[in-house]
Amino acid sequence: MIPDAHLLNQALEDQTNTVSLVLTFFNRGGLLSETNKVQSREIALGKRREIHDNISHNEYGARIRHFFHKWISVKKSVSVIGLYYPVNSEMNPLTLIDYPNSQGKNTCLPIVIDKNSPLIFKAWRPGKDMVAGRYGIPVPDNDQIVTPDLVICPLLAYDDKGMRLGYGGGFYDRTIRHLRRNKQTRYMGLAFSEQKSYHDLPSEEHDVPLDAILTESGITNF
Repeated sequence: MIPDAHLLNQALEDQTNTVSLVLTFFNRGGLLSETNKVQSREIALGKRREIHDNISHNEYGARIRHFFHKWISVKKSVSVIGLYYPVNSEMNPLTLIDYPNSQGKNTCLPIVIDKNSPLIFKAWRPGKDMVAGRYGIPVPDNDQIVTPDLVICPLLAYDDKGMRLGYGGGFYDRTIRHLRRNKQTRYMGLAFSEQKSYHDLPSEEHDVPLDAILTESGITNF
């Protein structure tokens, strides 16, 4: 049977669009959005790995520390900073802590309780004992639960509105909503500047926008 010409053309067009999406997802040095979050995550993760593997981490780290130190020095209301333990190609926030600690700032790391609960945070400083938490990510080996004034989070992509493309678990969205019941917790993403999307990222009603993004190019407030 000869296939219907319209259906054949449509199939070829769909294939072309899929390939085109992958090839043009990155535009003007940044990330384009796509309506399917799952596919967006796959492409964004691949791009982040590529960036991670092809940069000078010492240079990027120095730039990020410079901008963060300048920013945090005037944020008197921020006394507890929530970091995260980096895995795979995530930007490393643990290099930010030398300056905050020297200025009387305290730091902490997140703990996953279960897949439907907000994160909790335990006090942490370099050299303190760690144990494997959920998903094998190291967490502080203590019972000192604290509440951060600033939460720094990893991401796969971000856009001009401060929307963040995460991993799909919703942990940070739940956590920020929970923390803001009692205080105005700041929410900052940490990323490579090339993770920026120049189109709106796919988002849902429960997604919480970032207050700011920290990259090697500086800090942008939303």
